[in-house]
Amino acid sequence: MQSLQAGLGSAPFGIPGWEQSRDGTPLAARCLILDDGGTRFALVSSTHIEMWQPEATMVRQAACEAAGLPLERVLLAATHIHSGPPTFGPNREERLRCARHIATAAAQAARQASALRPARLGWAAERVPGISRVRRILRRDGSAITLRRACPETWGWATDPETVGPEEPNDDLLTVLRVETPEGRVLGAVMHFTCHPIPDFFGYAARLVEQQAPGAVCLILNGCQGTVDAPFEVPMRGRTQAEQLPILGDILGYRTLELLARAETADEVLLGIAGRRVFLPADPCFLEGAAARGDQWGEVIGRGGFDVEVPCLHLGDLAFAGVPGEAQVGFGREVQALSPFPLTRVVGITNHACAYLLSEESRARGGYEADPSYWGLTTGTALPLIREAIRECLEELA
Repeated sequence: MQSLQAGLGSAPFGIPGWEQSRDGTPLAARCLILDDGGTRFALVSSTHIEMWQPEATMVRQAACEAAGLPLERVLLAATHIHSGPPTFGPNREERLRCARHIATAAAQAARQASALRPARLGWAAERVPGISRVRRILRRDGSAITLRRACPETWGWATDPETVGPEEPNDDLLTVLRVETPEGRVLGAVMHFTCHPIPDFFGYAARLVEQQAPGAVCLILNGCQGTVDAPFEVPMRGRTQAEQLPILGDILGYRTLELLARAETADEVLLGIAGRRVFLPADPCFLEGAAARGDQWGEVIGRGGFDVEVPCLHLGDLAFAGVPGEAQVGFGREVQALSPFPLTRVVGITNHACAYLLSEESRARGGYEADPSYWGLTTGTALPLIREAIRECLEELA
């Protein structure tokens, strides 16, 4: 086997009026390209909330042309920042304007990353409790409600006597991939954690890592965060989001640095990438309301659902499985249970975002927290279809 080669790059979005997020964190495209001599692919991490398929494909196309790779070998992962530019919304011109700038940044990052060099690769993982929580809460009557950090009117439900507890266990596993030179100098990192980053403590943590390892690039990957939030203001003793940002960011950033130091690396790491296309039926309530939303849902309404990509890749005994939307947190455990790899992490909002993804059981409990005609909603068959596509991909890679 040929020794591993890697390249990393990053570039700011350069969107006028968006020099940084509203939380003061970097808005950037970061790219990692890996090549084991037989397989080469690129992973692009972008600090935007999400994109519909046309804009996301524009960004991926720019990166793949810059990297000299086919489109299916470029994965775009949104960090799901809520204080960033309007890449998702009804204003088509605004979406396109942002997407063009992000595409330029992704291409620049991919060109930098195309300068491959011999590298070593390794990973470490550990739970980091206290900076995320499941926001779907069970009630004594068997129903579910959603305690959204962004909606203060829901916070009182946390101490309501009819509240039982979280709908399902949280996923607080932090996974860190280390990319280094043969001599051991850090070239970059990939940080995977599951949460709605409100405020953007993900971006804060990545900047901290890059400051502590000068010249390194830290990619951010989110997980099955459809039902996971950061802590409330109230449990954080009344601190505002601005005051919580360095608290949460320091915790995640320094734990990332710790795992980066502990990761054991090798220069012969087998790589693989596989993908499937899947059709996800749309929920009837979404189709009914989406007709009034404008051009962004036109094709979806005509087809009655979402035509999506499900990409998977592995780096030795670590695998990533991409999901084109916001899956509930328990889906990550389901994927790990079926995976032939020792550790498999689901990457949410990969390539583009189609919808919230909830199981039939969760949907039956109620408590859906977002406007389905705006954010999208599939039927309960979507997650099983995605799970089967992931299973096929991972078995192919193994």
